[in-house]
Amino acid sequence: MRYPTIPKPKPELSRDLKSTVKRFLASSQLQDVADVLEVHPGHLKHWLYAKPSHAGYVVFKIPKKSGGQRTISVPPDPIKILQLKFKSILDQIYKPKNCVFGFVSNRSIVDGATKHKKKSRWILNIDLEDFFPSINFGRVRGLFIAMGVGPNAASIWAHLVTCHGKLPQGSPTSPVLSNMIARQLDSKLINLARRFHLSYTRYADDLSFSTTKNMFPVELVEFSGSPLDADNVELQPRLVDAIHSSGFKINEKKTRLQSKAVRQEVTGLTVNEFVNVPRRFIRQIRAMVHSAKKFGFIESGREYVKKYAPPGRISPTVLKKEDFDPGAYFKLVIYGKLAFLRMVRGKTDKCYVNLCLKMAEIDSEPPSQIVEIKKMYEEFDVFICHASEDKDLVATPLFNALTDVDVVAFIDNENIGWGDSFVEIINHVLSRAKLVVVVLSNNSVDKAWPKKELNASLAREIDGQTKVLPLMVGSEQEINNLLDQLPLLKDKIHKKWNGSGDVVANEIKKILS
Repeated sequence: MRYPTIPKPKPELSRDLKSTVKRFLASSQLQDVADVLEVHPGHLKHWLYAKPSHAGYVVFKIPKKSGGQRTISVPPDPIKILQLKFKSILDQIYKPKNCVFGFVSNRSIVDGATKHKKKSRWILNIDLEDFFPSINFGRVRGLFIAMGVGPNAASIWAHLVTCHGKLPQGSPTSPVLSNMIARQLDSKLINLARRFHLSYTRYADDLSFSTTKNMFPVELVEFSGSPLDADNVELQPRLVDAIHSSGFKINEKKTRLQSKAVRQEVTGLTVNEFVNVPRRFIRQIRAMVHSAKKFGFIESGREYVKKYAPPGRISPTVLKKEDFDPGAYFKLVIYGKLAFLRMVRGKTDKCYVNLCLKMAEIDSEPPSQIVEIKKMYEEFDVFICHASEDKDLVATPLFNALTDVDVVAFIDNENIGWGDSFVEIINHVLSRAKLVVVVLSNNSVDKAWPKKELNASLAREIDGQTKVLPLMVGSEQEINNLLDQLPLLKDKIHKKWNGSGDVVANEIKKILS
């Protein structure tokens, strides 16, 4: 049977979210649901009911890090657009508890792991089995009815967000709905954690408990033999009942109780001393960068796709596209892993910086964060410190003259691009430059930023890390007045700017050589 072509819904809601939330909570019929989503009721009825509820979903599997496979169900475009609209409404309603770190704005996997770092003598990890599929149509409909939505409208809303009668992993609304459904679970586990003086966090289906006490509460967990052996860990009825009565099942194979004597992990991050990624993650990035350097991105991408194609990590709809570029995809995977490493270890981490610099060597068009790292850690012979008023007449001519004699010089307008972090790049370059030429004039002496650069350079000169070269601009009287205001420079031999950068550039080259 052929269905009539209906244009896709508009991607965004036009009403303000506050009034839209009120309309959602007051919805009782199909007309109300269509009004909230700002679509024609007939179109909504067609998208939801003319075909089976699962029609158009792209279903594929990806391997889990811990083994097994995860089913991903991506909705067709019209349903996805409606779900995205609905998600903006649900995001306004859902107020996450402090223990929740998955699918919550301004909270990350690192924040959750940080709650357990360093101080924990014992960490208990519990994995919920089939987290999204265990949330069925009835539970979602019941959630909406509990909010005040009418029964008929609640059925329509639940139909919109489920596939085969379950929450699909891959749908925009599933994360926030799973958190809403798990609110009762969180409340029960928070109460247990308080009673036994534990820290509790949840990241999607990963539950983590930690304690600073010598033993983990036997009222919740018993183990025989080594706590490293998950088979020897037995959850006690009080904890099991709290999870089961909330409508979730425990994946007993993934239950772990870890002492401080071993590597403790929370949601895949180590937390013994500080939050960190596992060593195998670093090794994987290094191997991928090495492969790209040796064989090129395209060939490396082809091998990666062969290894991880479905039932691997890439949607079959992406693979079938004629313009699919394995090299570009391979780059995205590397940069995604680097972004995660940066989030966990920070952007000044030595390992992260080195990997970024290696990517900058082999990728002619790296993303902005890699370009920024490259600029930060690029070696410069000379840093030109100046006020913006002296840029055209002094700083730029000097920069050009230094470039002509093959001296690598730094000047902000040439080396800092749109979107770059000005302060970070300036600080990094200033701390690494061999020489700092300070353009001193009536313009610069009273400006805060040039004075900060000058003071930082003088401090590094005292430590023997750089050399400051004063370049004076103005008449003799003006220069003397400037030196009176800067007593630390008074004993330094200075050079007067004569309008040409050639002489100054050649003298700087001699100093460097």
